[in-house]
Amino acid sequence: MEIESTTRVLVIDDDASNSQPLVHFLSSRDYTVETCCGLGHARDVLARWRPHVMVLVPREEAELHSEMEELRRMSPRVPVVVLTPAVGPELILDMEAFAPTVPACPSRGLAYIESAVADASAMG
Repeated sequence: MEIESTTRVLVIDDDASNSQPLVHFLSSRDYTVETCCGLGHARDVLARWRPHVMVLVPREEAELHSEMEELRRMSPRVPVVVLTPAVGPELILDMEAFAPTVPACPSRGLAYIESAVADASAMG
């Protein structure tokens, strides 16, 4: 039996074309990456595959809270990296309600997001 040594990452995005650069970047860094289109598809993927970390690309900032609640119902203990341009203490307090969660600003680049994935992986 072979032991898998790479971190498994599930990228959840309603528009898969937007997340392709991130998927390629993480895959090139020896992460095993699965993608899904939205939370409905995430439920199907989580039924057959257990990620170490999930990356959520919310549809809209206004829907972030409800999307996180749904994701936590599906997989309460898997760390989540939330790609969001929002920053500030309000976001941090909101994210603490869904721990373990790491907010990451996509405008800071793919290496920054990878760092957030590594941080989240260490939480799990």
